[in-house]
Amino acid sequence: MKLLLQKYFKSLPVIAITLLAACGKPAETAYQKQVGIPGAKWDYKFQPEFQFDIPDTTAKYKVYLILRHDAAFPNSNIWVRFKTKQPEAKQFDAGIRIEAPLAATDGQWLGSDIGSIYEHKILLKPGKDYPKFSKTGTYTVKLEQIMRENPLPSVINIGLRVERLDLK
Repeated sequence: MKLLLQKYFKSLPVIAITLLAACGKPAETAYQKQVGIPGAKWDYKFQPEFQFDIPDTTAKYKVYLILRHDAAFPNSNIWVRFKTKQPEAKQFDAGIRIEAPLAATDGQWLGSDIGSIYEHKILLKPGKDYPKFSKTGTYTVKLEQIMRENPLPSVINIGLRVERLDLK
């Protein structure tokens, strides 16, 4: 038994190093913020802003739209306009329309649930869902709900997450 335990403990550092190497580099969260929707009713006029820095345009980033709603949310998707103000720009661009599916065809919510609250972390595509980060500096993003229903009920909060992937 003693010999077996000695072999086990000698191999632990090798196993730990192998597991850490297999995981690769962790993503660094450059920015994450969520904003509560007043009264859980997202009105057209309520357009939360998110401000973050992009220090390196050669780095790769992942941008996520974060949305929380309750079980009474009436739609299987949401349309959002993603407006961007580039560094040193005076105003926002016209914005890019994004459709985010929130439920499968069988009606099951796609996001993770905490009781009757559902959270969706929706990966956005650079150049399609938002402009590529071509300049270093501070970017500002404004999110606008563009659904037919106004105010849009059962939306608890909306947010943005930016992850830098290739750390130097």
